[in-house]
Amino acid sequence: MRERTKTGIKNFDDIVGGGIPQGNQVALAGGPGAGKTLFSFEYLYHNAKAGEVSLMFSLEETSDMIVENAKAAFPEFKDIDDLISQNKLIIYGSEKTGQYVQRDTDGGSYSFNELVSGISSIASSYKASNLVVDSITVIKLMIKDKLTYRQLTMDLINGLRSQNITSLMTIELNTATREDIQFKPEFFMYDGIISLYLEGGSNNRVPILEVIKMRGTDHSFRTYPYEIKGDGIAVLSLPQIKD
Repeated sequence: MRERTKTGIKNFDDIVGGGIPQGNQVALAGGPGAGKTLFSFEYLYHNAKAGEVSLMFSLEETSDMIVENAKAAFPEFKDIDDLISQNKLIIYGSEKTGQYVQRDTDGGSYSFNELVSGISSIASSYKASNLVVDSITVIKLMIKDKLTYRQLTMDLINGLRSQNITSLMTIELNTATREDIQFKPEFFMYDGIISLYLEGGSNNRVPILEVIKMRGTDHSFRTYPYEIKGDGIAVLSLPQIKD
C-alpha cells in the first residue's frame, strides 16, 4: 500500500482513503473565488508543521500577497512566519518566478522551459516533499500552441513524480457551476482531479468539493459542501445538496 500525504484539511483526507497517495500530481480545479489558493496553502501549511519541506510557486501573486491573504483567511494559523523562517514553508511568489518566464524574440509569445527545470531544481535543493503551482492556467494563457502547453505540463508532472513529490496544481475554470464544467483532455494527465464549484439555487449558492479521480486509492464519488473558517477549511459530511 502506498504511503499517504495528508492534507490536514478537515474531513478531506477521509474522502481519499486517508490522504493523497504520495507522489501523486493533482489538479485542483475551480472557478474564481472557490478557494483554490487557500486550499493549496493549507495543505502546505499542515505538512510544514509536520516537519516536511513544503514549497509554493505562484505565477500570479507576490510572496507577500500570498502570506497576507492566508493570514487574513486563517487568523488561527499563528506560526506561518516561524515556518517560513525555518524554511519549512517556502513561498516563491511572482516576483521570483518571473525570472523563469521569458518572452520569445518575436515578442509575441512566452517560453516556460526554464520554469519546469527551475521548479524541479529548487524542489530538489530544498528536498521538498510537497509542492503547489498556482496556477497552471497562467501558462496555458501565454502559450499559443496546445501541444507545446501539454508537453510542458507533462514534463513538469514527470519531473515532480520522479522526485516522489506530492503536488497540487491549481487550474482556473471558466465557470463556477458543476453543470457547465468541461474537463479538457490535459486534465487526465494528472494522477488526481479535485473540483471546487458552486451548487444550489440562485439564492442558496453553496461551495462544493468533488474528487473526480485519484490514482492509487479508493475515494468517495459524493459531492461535499465546504467552508473556509479562521482555523482552516472544513469539508462538511452532509447529504448532497439539491436545487
